[in-house]
Amino acid sequence: MSKKLLAAGMLPWAAFAHAESTTSSVDDTMVVTASRFEQPVENVVAPITVVTRAEIDQSQAKTLTEVLRRLPGVEMGSNGGIGHNSSLFLRGTNSNHSLVLVDGVRMNNSMTAGININRFPLNQVERIELIRGSGVAMYGSDAIGGVLNIITRSAPGSEEKSVVVGVGSNAYREGNFSVNSEISEDGQLKIAGGFQETEGYNVRPQPGLNDDDKHGYDGSQLMLNYEHAITEGWVGFASIRWFDNTVQYDNFGTYTESQSESASYTAKLEYDNNDYQSFLVFNFQDDDTKETPRNQTSPSSRIAIKQTNIQWSNLYQINDYVGLQAGVDWRSEKMGEETIGYTDILAGQRRNNTGGYLGATGQFGSLTLLSNVRYDKHDSYDEYTTWSVGSIYQINSTYQFKASIGSAFKAPTFLEFARSPDLEPEESRNAEVGFIADYEPVTLSIAAYDNEIDNLIVYYVESNDPFNVDARIRGVELEALFDTGPLAHTFIAEFKDPKDSNGSQLPRRSKTNFKWNGELSINDVDLSLSYIYSGKRPDRATINNAAAFLDAYSLWDLAATYWVNDELAVRGRVDNLLDEDYETAGGYPAPERAYYLSMDYRF
Repeated sequence: MSKKLLAAGMLPWAAFAHAESTTSSVDDTMVVTASRFEQPVENVVAPITVVTRAEIDQSQAKTLTEVLRRLPGVEMGSNGGIGHNSSLFLRGTNSNHSLVLVDGVRMNNSMTAGININRFPLNQVERIELIRGSGVAMYGSDAIGGVLNIITRSAPGSEEKSVVVGVGSNAYREGNFSVNSEISEDGQLKIAGGFQETEGYNVRPQPGLNDDDKHGYDGSQLMLNYEHAITEGWVGFASIRWFDNTVQYDNFGTYTESQSESASYTAKLEYDNNDYQSFLVFNFQDDDTKETPRNQTSPSSRIAIKQTNIQWSNLYQINDYVGLQAGVDWRSEKMGEETIGYTDILAGQRRNNTGGYLGATGQFGSLTLLSNVRYDKHDSYDEYTTWSVGSIYQINSTYQFKASIGSAFKAPTFLEFARSPDLEPEESRNAEVGFIADYEPVTLSIAAYDNEIDNLIVYYVESNDPFNVDARIRGVELEALFDTGPLAHTFIAEFKDPKDSNGSQLPRRSKTNFKWNGELSINDVDLSLSYIYSGKRPDRATINNAAAFLDAYSLWDLAATYWVNDELAVRGRVDNLLDEDYETAGGYPAPERAYYLSMDYRF
């Protein structure tokens, strides 16, 4: 497979090897996250990585965490295995500095900042777009580190039906189906559902106290998407997503079961007449999580949150060189009256945010200039104005230069503010330069960034309450894509210095990371091998800079697929191939070597 095909969907900042591309080229990859409207990836100033459905299938990842940890700029901290809590650290920023979207709709809530990407069903994912670097000037609070957009919407005209069944270590079982079909000349329907369960293992062993415990996971999910071409230029889209997850964990020595149910309803109306594009989105989310200790019939904690999002976005192309975009966002979140436990101080409270943005793009020969400004009004905090300016210079057909500067902010969650009323919102200033060289047979890219964060919110070991400190994160990312015969390689090297104003390295973020992904396809066999190295890093933040460090680790994963025919694939995967003993969160050993076998039938 050629490097050009491997790069499709990943350039300009590639990170995830392709296995099933056939006709794509670097120039025809389209993305939607950077501007909310579809655009060629080479016109995006921010580093962006795209992971397709075919790539997810080829890697045989069982969770979104396993997909993301292979990408540049990403570190994951997990309190267990499948279904357990995971944190995304993007370019050394906090775990709640990454804005998570599903089909462009915000999932983060500002009550508790709670969202567990480890439980999002991969069966529903068509594509993933990950932007590294601040997206606040486009999306508002929470995007200091970047934006993760999980796309479930299928391309119009898609026709595929699939059934997947699988088993694995720790009594793992899965069964999923997906039906994607044109049901009329103007209508596209997608239905996806299934289950995933495992008995798990002891995710937080305490010798003599919980020796026989196993902490498992049981998840069920269903999704219905429908898209309809109403008339020329007008398209309607509706989606219903439902999850029901149960996970066991050790809560300070007490075996506890957490049961969460989530429903999301989305309606979108789009208009496109070439020069002018517009869409209006309405989304409502209802999330309810209960935690019940063993031998108790009533939950000790319950968090119920209802969230409403409304977006109106517009893009107007004035001429071949200049374009304008503008939009407004409104969000309302309410904590249910039934809330109990450590969040009961928020019961019945509501939080609203209104934001508006204005942007411009100009193309002048080989130079492209982009700018954006956004205004946000929080009902509990001051007004905020954020901005970004970027440029892309195509030196020639081989070399490209990019640069950007901007500002960002994140308001404390309602829970943090309730605990510490004197907390200040986090504010950041970021700058980045990037250079891409598309040689034959190697594509190289390098990015250097500097992110200064005022009033970073941290939790010290010595206290349960949050504090404000200043921080600065500087880093360099290097990526190389190349082929050696039929073997396609993606190599990633990351060096950063994430520290606060006290000189302490930010917890669970290493200074050095290396990643390598290799893909090989020969006749009816596809092979995938990945390597991740993460350097040592402090486990928790301490006031006196005396935190215990987590050891560095090296992780290998292997996946193989045999295509019996065009419809049936037999897949096998070995996680943690060399049975590495490591932790990404102190006291929570990562899963040991695990084996998985599945069959994928498409018709």
